[in-house]
Amino acid sequence: MNIVGLGNAGCQIAKNFENYEQYKVFYIDVENKAYPTFLPVEIQNSHEDYEKKYKKLNLNNCKGETTLILGGSGKISGCVLRLLEQLQKSPIKIIYIKSDETTMSELTKTRDKIVFGVLQEYARSNILEKVYLVSNKSVESIVGDVTIKDYWDEINNIISSTYHMINVFEKTEPLLVNYPNMKETIKVGTFGVVNFETGKERTFYDLQFPRIKKYFYGINKETMNDKKILSKIRDFANSKREEKLDVGFSIYPTDYDDNYIYSVHYASYIQEQNSD
Repeated sequence: MNIVGLGNAGCQIAKNFENYEQYKVFYIDVENKAYPTFLPVEIQNSHEDYEKKYKKLNLNNCKGETTLILGGSGKISGCVLRLLEQLQKSPIKIIYIKSDETTMSELTKTRDKIVFGVLQEYARSNILEKVYLVSNKSVESIVGDVTIKDYWDEINNIISSTYHMINVFEKTEPLLVNYPNMKETIKVGTFGVVNFETGKERTFYDLQFPRIKKYFYGINKETMNDKKILSKIRDFANSKREEKLDVGFSIYPTDYDDNYIYSVHYASYIQEQNSD
């Protein structure tokens, strides 16, 4: 799988995927911060100029399944549609990073709103496979107390490690699986983590009107011997079901000391489309 970071935020998160052998990582930005596979974009004065003056990048080595990571608040996000044109022969997923709006200027908010909405519409139109929404503010609440020095490292690490583990589980044969059918219109999603002991779930974005929730259980050997574990998992899934909301789960044996639960929530509704 290819991981492509666009802009500073996208590149910093993409960099963490260098830790996993499953990915080829590409970095697209105006400044090379010692990135091993850097594709330069000429600096422009405005969001619009990044689209109008975009020059095709050498993406010959970026073929096949691709995940593009970006935030829409930066000027460089103006070139994202031109970049997607170059990648259109590949199955593309997006991880969209939402910055804290309290720190944005009005112009920055406008850029973010435009890109945020357009990419979701692209997913609904089947130009993109999926768009996963991630709020830095939501991830911060998951990370908990962290020093200013380590703030971005911790935020970026939990985003990248969660997406990696979900990829691993999705490409691994589960011991047991019970998934609802995915409809073509369900294209917008987010990630989540669940405390195995308490069942408390924290999501990476407050997704409105979810239609499907999928839970990935990574269970250690000791817990696998618990004869009540399957009923506990079923009870948890049933507790999440609502009208017009399907819930499924898959179970994977692991060699980890701890048990882990990751989730992906999906919606067909375009998020924040009526926000001011």
